[in-house]
Amino acid sequence: MTDLLPVDVSNLGLAGCAIAIALGGFLRGFLGFGAALLMVPILSSILTPAVGLVIMYLVEVPTVLYLMPPALNKGNVKIVFPMILALLVTIPIGFYFVVSLDPEIIRILISVMVILMVALLASGWKPKGEINLLTMILGGGFSGLVNGAAGVGGPPFVTVLMARNDDAEITRSNIIITMGCMSLLTTLTQVFYGMMTLNLVIVSIFAFPIYIGFTWLGATYFNKSGNEYFRKAALLMLISIAVITIIINI
Repeated sequence: MTDLLPVDVSNLGLAGCAIAIALGGFLRGFLGFGAALLMVPILSSILTPAVGLVIMYLVEVPTVLYLMPPALNKGNVKIVFPMILALLVTIPIGFYFVVSLDPEIIRILISVMVILMVALLASGWKPKGEINLLTMILGGGFSGLVNGAAGVGGPPFVTVLMARNDDAEITRSNIIITMGCMSLLTTLTQVFYGMMTLNLVIVSIFAFPIYIGFTWLGATYFNKSGNEYFRKAALLMLISIAVITIIINI
């Protein structure tokens, strides 16, 4: 497995990557988000930011494909279309920093963005006033920049969509549609910048069963005994991982 990676990784490092993928999958199943917030800083520290981002989105693709069809039936594409257009423009701009800046700087940037995104989620903040076209475009644009540069761009657009106060099922479906498009656009941008390789695709195929298995476990735990205390603990864990990553890379 280590022969497929473009960087030297010890068996301990490989085990760390597997644990990060497992925990990320569990958070994805339990919270519906959070996989990138946990996986990207850890994978970026053990591997490189570019490799970590590629693996993160490759293991997510099958999950997105599974979730998208029912979301398209229940969601409102017209509402999220301006966001998706903004993502299309800004994701490649964010990725420019990944391929241009020193990996150490990108690792710190990723950890800082994780802290900010988790703080945004934990605060419960919502945009004031009517969620108009400009707000949708700005939310999508900011998400695209953050996702391109750090791989954790979900919280800004999720915050905007939740502030619309639509029916819960419609809101969830709109989030899934936008998240799916963001993942697809991110993957295509990685291909454009030459970050995607056959070896990383193979590594991700081996990693996906871990990810989807723990996603199922997370969803099962939520349905049986999920509670608000675990959500808070998960957010605290994400911030702790980001802080530790910053300290390691300073």
